[in-house]
Amino acid sequence: MIRIALVLLLLFSNCVAQTNTKAPTPAALDQRLTAFVSSFDDLDWQRFRPFFADDATVFHPAAPNLKRTDSRESFEQAWLGVFERIRKNSRKSAPPYMQLQPKDLRIQYLDKDVALVTFHLDDGEVFGRRTMVWQRQAGEWRIVHIHASNFNER
Repeated sequence: MIRIALVLLLLFSNCVAQTNTKAPTPAALDQRLTAFVSSFDDLDWQRFRPFFADDATVFHPAAPNLKRTDSRESFEQAWLGVFERIRKNSRKSAPPYMQLQPKDLRIQYLDKDVALVTFHLDDGEVFGRRTMVWQRQAGEWRIVHIHASNFNER
Protein backbone atom coordinates (compact mmCIF):
# COMPACT_ATOMS: atom_id res chain seq x y z
CA MET A 1 0.00 0.00 0.00
CA ILE A 2 2.82 2.41 0.86
CA ARG A 3 4.54 1.53 -2.43
CA ILE A 4 1.42 2.38 -4.42
CA ALA A 5 1.08 5.68 -2.58
CA LEU A 6 4.73 6.54 -3.27
CA VAL A 7 4.39 5.67 -6.96
CA LEU A 8 1.26 7.83 -7.25
CA LEU A 9 2.99 10.66 -5.40
CA LEU A 10 5.98 10.50 -7.76
CA LEU A 11 3.76 10.40 -10.84
CA PHE A 12 1.66 13.32 -9.61
CA SER A 13 4.68 15.46 -8.69
CA ASN A 14 6.20 14.77 -12.13
CA CYS A 15 2.99 15.96 -13.86
CA VAL A 16 2.93 19.14 -11.78
CA ALA A 17 6.59 19.82 -12.52
CA GLN A 18 6.03 19.39 -16.26
CA THR A 19 3.04 21.73 -16.19
CA ASN A 20 4.94 24.43 -14.31
CA THR A 21 7.86 24.42 -16.76
CA LYS A 22 5.54 25.66 -19.51
CA ALA A 23 4.37 28.75 -17.65
CA PRO A 24 4.59 31.96 -19.67
CA THR A 25 7.62 34.15 -19.26
CA PRO A 26 6.57 37.80 -19.17
CA ALA A 27 9.82 38.91 -20.79
CA ALA A 28 9.14 36.82 -23.91
CA LEU A 29 5.82 38.52 -24.67
CA ASP A 30 7.20 41.90 -23.65
CA GLN A 31 10.00 41.52 -26.20
CA ARG A 32 7.57 40.40 -28.90
CA LEU A 33 5.33 43.39 -28.21
CA THR A 34 8.28 45.80 -28.42
CA ALA A 35 9.43 44.23 -31.70
CA PHE A 36 5.87 44.36 -33.07
CA VAL A 37 5.54 48.09 -32.30
CA SER A 38 8.93 48.74 -33.91
CA SER A 39 7.92 46.90 -37.10
CA PHE A 40 4.70 48.91 -37.21
CA ASP A 41 6.53 52.22 -36.62
CA ASP A 42 8.77 51.35 -39.56
CA LEU A 43 5.86 50.07 -41.70
CA ASP A 44 8.01 47.05 -42.45
CA TRP A 45 5.55 44.47 -43.82
CA GLN A 46 8.12 41.65 -43.87
CA ARG A 47 8.78 42.08 -40.13
CA PHE A 48 5.17 43.01 -39.27
CA ARG A 49 3.16 40.19 -40.86
CA PRO A 50 4.76 37.25 -38.96
CA PHE A 51 3.56 38.68 -35.65
CA PHE A 52 0.03 37.62 -36.61
CA ALA A 53 -1.53 34.18 -36.68
CA ASP A 54 -2.64 33.07 -40.13
CA ASP A 55 -6.29 33.34 -39.06
CA ALA A 56 -5.97 36.61 -37.12
CA THR A 57 -8.94 38.99 -37.01
CA VAL A 58 -8.90 42.76 -36.60
CA PHE A 59 -11.36 45.55 -35.90
CA HIS A 60 -9.58 48.60 -37.33
CA PRO A 61 -10.33 51.99 -35.75
CA ALA A 62 -11.40 53.89 -38.86
CA ALA A 63 -12.78 53.81 -42.38
CA PRO A 64 -12.48 52.28 -44.85
CA ASN A 65 -12.02 49.17 -42.68
CA LEU A 66 -15.25 49.29 -40.69
CA LYS A 67 -15.96 45.56 -40.59
CA ARG A 68 -13.90 42.83 -38.96
CA THR A 69 -11.19 41.42 -41.19
CA ASP A 70 -11.63 37.68 -40.94
CA SER A 71 -9.85 36.19 -43.92
CA ARG A 72 -6.19 36.29 -44.84
CA GLU A 73 -7.05 38.27 -47.98
CA SER A 74 -9.13 40.94 -46.20
CA PHE A 75 -6.57 41.10 -43.38
CA GLU A 76 -3.65 41.78 -45.72
CA GLN A 77 -5.61 44.16 -47.96
CA ALA A 78 -6.70 46.22 -44.95
CA TRP A 79 -3.24 46.39 -43.37
CA LEU A 80 -1.46 47.21 -46.61
CA GLY A 81 -3.92 50.07 -47.10
CA VAL A 82 -3.23 51.28 -43.55
CA PHE A 83 0.52 51.17 -44.24
CA GLU A 84 0.07 53.15 -47.45
CA ARG A 85 -2.04 55.85 -45.76
CA ILE A 86 0.32 56.22 -42.81
CA ARG A 87 3.38 56.40 -45.07
CA LYS A 88 1.72 59.06 -47.24
CA ASN A 89 0.42 61.14 -44.32
CA SER A 90 3.72 61.00 -42.44
CA ARG A 91 5.48 62.92 -45.22
CA LYS A 92 8.64 61.04 -44.32
CA SER A 93 10.81 59.34 -46.90
CA ALA A 94 12.30 56.74 -44.55
CA PRO A 95 11.38 54.86 -41.37
CA PRO A 96 10.29 55.27 -38.73
CA TYR A 97 7.04 56.70 -40.08
CA MET A 98 5.45 56.71 -36.62
CA GLN A 99 6.56 56.67 -33.01
CA LEU A 100 3.88 54.71 -31.20
CA GLN A 101 4.20 54.86 -27.44
CA PRO A 102 1.82 52.47 -25.69
CA LYS A 103 0.64 53.95 -22.38
CA ASP A 104 -0.87 52.15 -19.40
CA LEU A 105 0.28 48.84 -20.86
CA ARG A 106 -1.28 45.84 -19.17
CA ILE A 107 -0.60 42.19 -19.93
CA GLN A 108 -2.99 39.64 -18.44
CA TYR A 109 -2.19 35.97 -18.87
CA LEU A 110 -5.46 34.10 -19.35
CA ASP A 111 -3.57 30.81 -19.35
CA LYS A 112 -0.07 29.64 -20.22
CA ASP A 113 -0.61 30.19 -23.95
CA VAL A 114 -3.03 33.13 -24.13
CA ALA A 115 -2.54 36.74 -23.05
CA LEU A 116 -4.70 39.84 -23.23
CA VAL A 117 -2.74 43.04 -23.90
CA THR A 118 -4.35 46.46 -23.50
CA PHE A 119 -2.95 49.98 -23.77
CA HIS A 120 -3.72 53.54 -24.83
CA LEU A 121 -2.21 55.72 -27.53
CA ASP A 122 -2.35 59.50 -27.29
CA ASP A 123 -0.80 61.79 -29.88
CA GLY A 124 -2.49 64.93 -28.56
CA GLU A 125 -5.18 64.89 -31.25
CA VAL A 126 -6.53 61.34 -31.19
CA PHE A 127 -6.91 59.11 -28.15
CA GLY A 128 -6.69 55.44 -29.04
CA ARG A 129 -7.54 52.26 -27.17
CA ARG A 130 -6.03 48.94 -28.17
CA THR A 131 -6.90 45.42 -27.12
CA MET A 132 -4.80 42.55 -28.44
CA VAL A 133 -5.15 38.84 -27.88
CA TRP A 134 -1.83 37.00 -28.17
CA GLN A 135 -1.57 33.23 -28.35
CA ARG A 136 1.56 31.14 -28.11
CA GLN A 137 1.61 28.94 -31.22
CA ALA A 138 4.45 26.47 -31.78
CA GLY A 139 6.42 28.25 -29.05
CA GLU A 140 6.01 31.75 -30.56
CA TRP A 141 3.66 34.49 -29.35
CA ARG A 142 1.35 35.62 -32.18
CA ILE A 143 -1.52 38.08 -32.37
CA VAL A 144 -4.86 36.37 -32.97
CA HIS A 145 -7.05 39.46 -32.58
CA ILE A 146 -6.79 43.25 -32.35
CA HIS A 147 -9.63 45.58 -31.48
CA ALA A 148 -8.69 49.22 -32.04
CA SER A 149 -10.77 52.31 -31.37
CA ASN A 150 -9.93 56.00 -31.74
CA PHE A 151 -11.62 59.06 -30.28
CA ASN A 152 -11.21 62.66 -31.40
CA GLU A 153 -13.19 63.97 -28.43
CA ARG A 154 -12.15 63.67 -24.81
